[in-house]
Amino acid sequence: MATTKLTGKEIRALGYPEGRAIGAAVRVMEAHYKGKGKKQKLKVLQNVFQYPHNYIKDEVLGVIARELIAQTEVKSQIGLNPQRMPYQIYGEDHIEAGARNQMEIAMKLPVTIGGALMADAHQGYGLPIGGVLATRNAVIPYGVGVDIGCRMCLTMYSVPVSYLQQQTAHMKKMLMENTCFGRATFKKPEDHEV
Repeated sequence: MATTKLTGKEIRALGYPEGRAIGAAVRVMEAHYKGKGKKQKLKVLQNVFQYPHNYIKDEVLGVIARELIAQTEVKSQIGLNPQRMPYQIYGEDHIEAGARNQMEIAMKLPVTIGGALMADAHQGYGLPIGGVLATRNAVIPYGVGVDIGCRMCLTMYSVPVSYLQQQTAHMKKMLMENTCFGRATFKKPEDHEV
């Protein structure tokens, strides 16, 4: 029997922006439209998306409408740059449109100073999985993709900034020699105390 549960991807295809409105839509459809088919659920969500102000007071769909309106208001307050920063794409022919769209938006953020899409990039919840975003004076936790096996690490050292500025070449060399990437690295995993 085919599932009637909606995915975030299906809801995004209706035009829903990344964020809380998608989660609200999934929860509401599961809780209140459980016996309905996907087409019917998508039609309801399309109507809420097109006319959110008509649903604000609706007992069931109001939560989705309010999230959509809130996200629209936040977008208008933040203000993306009109032109995106340039970014490198590796394996361009194999990257899905959803990942490219997410990266295009990320490259318009006022804090963005650089970025890239890796060859395995695919759509995430904020930044594409396989997307790299460099920012100035900003940390964006939501930019981390949600995928099995994806990892990020942060190591804090009690080293003065002046040392890092003086030893940039040495530090870069150390990172390049001691950082491993790619599938080939993990075919023969080694035990390590970390």
